Amino acid sequence: MAEASAVADRTEAAVGTPGRWSTIMLLVAVTAPQLGLSLLNPSTPQMAIDLHTSVSAVQLTLSCYMAGYAVSMFAAGVLADRFDARALQALGLVLFALGGVLAAAAPTVAVLGVARFVQAVGGTSATVLCRLVIQRRYPTDARMHLLTSLSIVIAATPAISPFFGSALVQVAPWRALFLGLAAVGLVLALAFLRLVPTAAPATPVAPTPRAIGRGVAEVFARKGFHRHAVVISLAWMGYFLFIEQSAFILQGLHGATEIQYGLLLIVPALGYIAGSVVIRRAAVARTAVRLCTIGSAVGGAALVALAALGVPTAAAVVIPLAVGFLGVGAAIPFAQAGLLELDLKAQGVGAGLFFFLQMGAGAVYSVVIEALHLRSAVSTSVAIGLPLLALAAVVWGTTRAKP
Repeated sequence: MAEASAVADRTEAAVGTPGRWSTIMLLVAVTAPQLGLSLLNPSTPQMAIDLHTSVSAVQLTLSCYMAGYAVSMFAAGVLADRFDARALQALGLVLFALGGVLAAAAPTVAVLGVARFVQAVGGTSATVLCRLVIQRRYPTDARMHLLTSLSIVIAATPAISPFFGSALVQVAPWRALFLGLAAVGLVLALAFLRLVPTAAPATPVAPTPRAIGRGVAEVFARKGFHRHAVVISLAWMGYFLFIEQSAFILQGLHGATEIQYGLLLIVPALGYIAGSVVIRRAAVARTAVRLCTIGSAVGGAALVALAALGVPTAAAVVIPLAVGFLGVGAAIPFAQAGLLELDLKAQGVGAGLFFFLQMGAGAVYSVVIEALHLRSAVSTSVAIGLPLLALAAVVWGTTRAKP
């Protein structure tokens, strides 16, 4: 018995320590959904011209992307309770590539919206599946480090990719960029299968309606789940709305060129990255997230105040948001780590529902804001700032005692 126990311990240790290339591949895989979200943003005005539609209609295709993102979260989580997360992620990246091809050939904005939905259903599964690989293959004490690394990559990609997109659009049309994303998806699918170890569930559960219902009931019975879901949803609502509206705000209202637009997006992302770094290095994550969300409140309030004063510069947008996104960068990995600590029986359903709520909140909020036709600096600033203020209030109201 002692020998068998020792063998089991060695096996568990081996399973819990994937190699360096596996970790790198997990970080690379989560760039796919962020590239699909933001690489084409500088091309929004040109897409509107080519598809004979409005900039607002093209921006709504990002809401289609977010809707696909939300669907992918839940579907990937449910399937991961039965199948290997690595294999599912490879299939998702192939579907991401298919969506890119469809987008490149889109004759109308409606078809573009459908294509971006397909693209998101496939590629964005990395948000759930890569974290399930971490939960199933990495020891508990290594998870926060990896989750913050994922958060930093997720923040940096939509900030840097528009800059590359604005440079690429000078030499290639937007349709070619979608084809490039398709090629990236196929390459990543093959690399994921090659470099990442299998991450099958310990006890596979068939995705039947009854099993899914039990998993959902278990998730909602956990008080901690609600708290972390609200935190991550508010963080994402503010961050995604800015990404979606950034072309209108920076190019439309402030006259930024495509290159300037790409550079300006880097500034808010620095705040996001700084928040993730702070919580990564903090001795007490709860204290760090509380301090960083003070930045959310200050940045959100400053954004609205500067817009109300009519300060006519893009710096009055990106600098307050750099401060505001300190809390976003800290709150997202904090909430994700809290989810993993719940140790749910139906891990996939729990993760899928968690990220479905996050992405669904971002999609619904952006659609509502578009429906209101907010076309002034003040109104868009208020729409972006409100979730940041609410994030600070919720974090401070729910982290007064140790969870």
